[in-house]
Order: sequence, then structure tokens, then C-alpha cells
Amino acid sequence: MKKLISLLLVLVIAFAVFAAPSAEVGPKKPSSLTVVVPNTTILDPLEKIFAKYTAEVGIKVEIQALPAGEEYGRLLQTRFATKDYPDLFTMDPGTKQYTKFGVDRLLEMTGDPLFDNVLEASLDFQRYQGKLYGAPWGGTGTYGVYYNKDVFAAIGAKPPVHYADFLSILRRAKAAGYIPVYEASKTEWPLQVFSLIAWPTFVDPAIGDEGVQRLEVNELQLNQIPALRDVFSRYVSLRDAGLFQSGYQAGTYEEQMELLATGKVAVAFQISNFIPSLMAKFGQDYVSEKIGWFPLPSDTDQGIAMLTPAHQILVPRDGKNTDWAMDLVRFMTKSENQAIYFDYNAGIPVYKGVEKELLPYEMDVLAFDQAGKAKINVQNRLSSSFTDFPKILQNMLITGDVNTALNLMDENYRRTGKARALPGF
Repeated sequence: MKKLISLLLVLVIAFAVFAAPSAEVGPKKPSSLTVVVPNTTILDPLEKIFAKYTAEVGIKVEIQALPAGEEYGRLLQTRFATKDYPDLFTMDPGTKQYTKFGVDRLLEMTGDPLFDNVLEASLDFQRYQGKLYGAPWGGTGTYGVYYNKDVFAAIGAKPPVHYADFLSILRRAKAAGYIPVYEASKTEWPLQVFSLIAWPTFVDPAIGDEGVQRLEVNELQLNQIPALRDVFSRYVSLRDAGLFQSGYQAGTYEEQMELLATGKVAVAFQISNFIPSLMAKFGQDYVSEKIGWFPLPSDTDQGIAMLTPAHQILVPRDGKNTDWAMDLVRFMTKSENQAIYFDYNAGIPVYKGVEKELLPYEMDVLAFDQAGKAKINVQNRLSSSFTDFPKILQNMLITGDVNTALNLMDENYRRTGKARALPGF
């Protein structure tokens, strides 16, 4: 009888142990999470978003601001090497950041519901070998053709529907006494814009994403792409047709900005940072009324918009609180919290449903993005770089030698890939 009672007691205790609910459901909630950002980050929106998270979830969020620039990446790499991981951190855009830290040391995010709300161009940009390791953070900008609305109205022009239409507009502007295109050749860096905005319109359709991946691993050379040679030829043809300003080699960014805004110039090839510079000088209302934007058109349609990418949020795979870190990432990227971000920051949202008052040109860019007619700048899609690209183009405009420019661009690209010890180089 004693043995039977003892056996029954053991069974009761065992049943109680296995049947009782776990004291902890899911990962243990930490008291705090650490988020690392560059010290150039505007902290106000983050502090508001994190205060909301703390109120809702009960976890404090500590912001650690590290020196920006190249030092930021080095300091984070050191923390990875010493296993002093932050819970999450913001980083420059591009999958090259995955290889910098090692994809095996970053938490894979593929399939997370947060990506259901990302516009396709930005989502596609985040994929590395079909997988996602970073969530977009912030907004996109654009390179493109910026035009003076008064000049276009005076010559009866609207944004072009194809490349021949674009050339016709420039010729009409010249005939009416306007500068068709102002190029800031002396400033130099703006010279790269035409070729970069032409890439999604002319080169991407020719080589596809597969071709860009071949460039990434040095299986395709830049000087072997006929569409890129055609882009360089189109650029030289604008010069040969007298569609640049007289004395374009002395052109400066400041004068380009001034003459476009005041209606002396029809169009300028520029980046979206051009707009805040104009607004600082002429005011937001003036710029919104006077300046428009369109992508470089193709031979058959309006073309593909070129976007500059949003930054991203990464989570170390071996961090102590990866589940809660991802919970915070999802919270940060909710539409209502992205709206808080844009109360303090410029750019075009990459998450759907974010309420932000956009400038007229930004609405046009967003329409192309939403229609699936946008691509991230190819330079952000490649781990190597178009080294000395503006200088190469400056020389090309002087000599008209497209082949030499293309060969030098290719040589520099592969030399840079080799110096960075990239696979395939």
C-alpha cells in the first residue's frame, strides 16, 4: 500500500509539473534595449517613437550616438568583433552593409510582416541573394531632370513622353532664348547625374537585375554594355547639339541653381538635395511653384525614376534580445511612427500609408515609385564604386571620346573592387 501511495504521489507531481503553464511565454522581456545611431541623426523623432514604445511595452530604449562617417562603421565592426552587440543599429543603405558585417552575423528578416508595407523599389534593394537582413529606415530622394515651370509654360511644353520629345523641348527652349541645359562642369560632381538617371531608363532594361549581379561579382564589364555606351553618346550629343550653356566648362553649381530658379534655364540634371538648397535661397512656396521634376525619358515612354535609397535598421544575430529587437524594428516602421520621423526629416516615405506633406515634385516621384517605375541608384546596388566618375565625364565632354571614358570607368570600377577584396575581383 505504501509503495502504491508513493507511486501515485510521484505521478501527481509529474503531472503537475508537465501540465502547469510555463512561467514565461516567449523570450524573456528585457528591461531595456540599446539602439546605436550616427551622431548626425536628428534624435527628436527617435525619442518620441521610443517613448511611445516604452509606454506600450514597458521596455526602455537607450540611444547610443557614435561618430558618423567611416568611423561609425569601424566602431560597429569593432563591437561585432568583441561581441559587444547593440540590440539594433541604423546603417547606410545597401546590401554592401550586409557583407561588411557578415550576413552570418546579422539576423535574417526575410518574411517578416513589416516588409508587406514597403514599396517594391526599396524592398527589392534590400534583398541579398534573395534574403532580407535590413529594414528600410527613413525616406528616399531622387536624381532627375529638374525644370523651370515658367520656361516650360512659355514654350508650351509639358514633361516629355519620350526622349525625342525631350530633345524637341530643349531645342524649343534654345530657340526662345533660354539656356536648354545648364551643366556645372567646373563644380564637376553634377556631371555624373545624367548618366546615373539614364541607367534605370536605358541600361537596366538592357541588362536586367541579372546583369547588375554579374557586375557585382566582376562577371560583366562596364565597357561591354552597349546600352551604357549609348548613354555616354547621348550625353556628348547634347553638347554637340549646342544644348548646354555657352562656356559650360566654367559652369558652377551655384549658378546652375540661380539660373534655373530665376527662369533663365529650362532644365538641370540634379539630385534632390538641390531642392532644399533652392528653398533656403528662394523659399519653399517659390520653389514649389516654379520647379518641377521628371525622370530621363526612354525612346518609347516617360522613363524610370532613379531613387536614392533610405537608410536601414540592422539587428545582430547573436545579440541578447533579438526577438524584442525585432519587435522594436516593427514598431519603428509602423506608418504612424514613420510619420513622426518625417515631422523632422526630409524625404519620400518608403512605407505605404505614411502621412507626410510632400512637395509637388515629391508627389511626382512617389507616383512613379507606386507604379513600379522606379529603381534605386545603381551605385547603391553595387559594392564596388564608379571611382572618379565626374572627372572621367568632364574629360569626355572636352574630348568627345566615349570609348576612352567607358574603358577608364570600367578599369577604375574593377580596381576598386579588387582593393576592397570583393568576391570575383
